[in-house]
Amino acid sequence: MLKMNRLGIHILFCALLLFVLNGLLYAQPVIGMSKEEVKVFMKDKHKGFRLDNSVVKQRFNYLKYVNGLKTRTWIFYFTEEDLCKTSKQVCAYGEFDEMMTELNSAYEPAGESRWVYMLEKDTVQLTLTRQEWYFTVREARKN
Repeated sequence: MLKMNRLGIHILFCALLLFVLNGLLYAQPVIGMSKEEVKVFMKDKHKGFRLDNSVVKQRFNYLKYVNGLKTRTWIFYFTEEDLCKTSKQVCAYGEFDEMMTELNSAYEPAGESRWVYMLEKDTVQLTLTRQEWYFTVREARKN
């Protein structure tokens, strides 16, 4: 019986550790990353996403990624110097619960549908906006 309790505690600890580490993956700031660093970040940390070049708008400097189920699109917008200035995720409502878990575990709540984190001396805000058929999560430095 004692071995079973230790095993149960070990399993619980491992599950908790995985949950926390998963949150840290999303907490890694992309704001300020170079375009190449974002590509590496997505390849290493978000393997379920693929670069989507199906539509290229020349007037915007961005990278667009789509997950395998096509239920989540993640767009990174860059300055003329190829530094990430903002990101936006567009998600089907089937992703809502998972997204809320990610946001609540990785960032500090800052009001209804808003979260923040510090990046050097700047505050970065994430804002969730509900639409009729989808929702978005925007990430940008707070003005």
